[in-house]
Amino acid sequence: MPHQGVPGTASVRAVTLDLDGTLCRYRESAETLLERAFERTGVDPFFTAAAYRERAGRYLDGTDTRAELREACFADIAERRGRERAVGRRVATVSAGLRDHGDVEPLPGALGAVERLAGSYPLALVTNGAPEIQAQKLSTLALEDAFDVRVHAGYDTLAKPDPAPFIDAVRRLEVPPASAVHVGDSVRADVWGADAAGMQTALLEGHEDRPPRPHYRLASMRDLADPPWG
Repeated sequence: MPHQGVPGTASVRAVTLDLDGTLCRYRESAETLLERAFERTGVDPFFTAAAYRERAGRYLDGTDTRAELREACFADIAERRGRERAVGRRVATVSAGLRDHGDVEPLPGALGAVERLAGSYPLALVTNGAPEIQAQKLSTLALEDAFDVRVHAGYDTLAKPDPAPFIDAVRRLEVPPASAVHVGDSVRADVWGADAAGMQTALLEGHEDRPPRPHYRLASMRDLADPPWG
């Protein structure tokens, strides 16, 4: 339902969507992948996938590829945990080789939501993922042609939660920010960034509730069969 306390929102003329955690997820969890990487390198586990996720966003604007980001992040974590930086880089290289970026599955209702929205609005994908990686996911999901615009934040622009990727998306969609809504699963990356760009926001439930709060909340992507903005 519409978020209470944010009256007077403009009518929606375009929609932007996040990819990871919003439209799809890996079939193999990051936790399992990291366990396999440690086992393959013969290194005792010294950090968790959660620790990587917490730090990864800091490296988006200083690296050109996901492989470089992972190596930089793993090396820094290794140093912070009293290990050689080379150990972190080795684990990063092995984990990259183990990950199949095409091995994803859609979240419940996601494919139907994209089909429904594409029939009514121009769509943009706004994702922090690298172009070559996200293209594999879109191919698996059969969504290669679903978006009028793709913005790979951290590569085409500054990374989310900076407003730059959202501003770029609505500019290319040729709609005012206030007339676009962004759908995502992260308060920090999606709600903060889109709100700073002047857009409306819709957040999947089950995520941290802190300001700025989204205009709309979604129990699942199935809710977009009948969008809450009407």
